[in-house]
Amino acid sequence: MEISYTQHALARMISQAEVEQTVAKPIRAIPALHGRMEYQGWIERLGQPQLLRVLTEGDLVILVITVIATTKFEKYGVTP
Repeated sequence: MEISYTQHALARMISQAEVEQTVAKPIRAIPALHGRMEYQGWIERLGQPQLLRVLTEGDLVILVITVIATTKFEKYGVTP
């Protein structure tokens, strides 16, 4: 699987390895608007769990549109 990034995604992400791990082994993959996919995975920041949301498009070559780390677990239906 080949992964490329928009400038927006590069500016927002902290670790390319975390993004690639989330896409490869998500805790959840959810269809998003415009045929995109959202992959979700856990990361840790300052000893606290955060949900990493990776919005992508494409199948063979995945383009990462944006990366969002959040602690709003209930809003996204997950529990750390």
